Amino acid sequence: MATRAELTEIFGAEGVISLPRSEATAAGLSEDDARVLCDVGFPAELPVIFSLDVPGDPSAFSLVPVDTGADITKVLCLGGPSGNSEMRYCLDMEDGYVILLTLGRQPAAEIINSTVDAFVEFLYRYGLRLKHIASADDRQADEYTKQLRQYLAERDPQAFAEEDTWWNMIFDRLLGKEF
Repeated sequence: MATRAELTEIFGAEGVISLPRSEATAAGLSEDDARVLCDVGFPAELPVIFSLDVPGDPSAFSLVPVDTGADITKVLCLGGPSGNSEMRYCLDMEDGYVILLTLGRQPAAEIINSTVDAFVEFLYRYGLRLKHIASADDRQADEYTKQLRQYLAERDPQAFAEEDTWWNMIFDRLLGKEF
């Protein structure tokens, strides 16, 4: 599990944002989810992959009602892919999953991580990857990326369970594969 100190080392003190404990309590977050969101935090920006400041609504850390067809459930918006106004990472507060919610005419949701803790770990490791490959050649970068994919798949197998999952598509793109 990534720690606040590890995130700060990669993203800087100003680059790690946390949810205030009072907001976590008011939202009704579980203790485990509140600990990650309040004590560990998120990178404010991770090129292409993640941003707390995405265009449009909903904004990060806002509660979003989602019609599941059988029920209306609330999810907590965590941010979205950088510059993308139609996708949001959200915490399913009932089941603890992190989903990628696609907004717009045909809303859709995909589970991308089994816990918010795993999601933060993925973001941290992706940021660490950017740092490590900055001075690497293509072969070294690909090898590091393959090893990272394997590590993350062991950490959260559900994130890579199907060929067309979000994280599989991200890593396929990093490795120059079409998707």
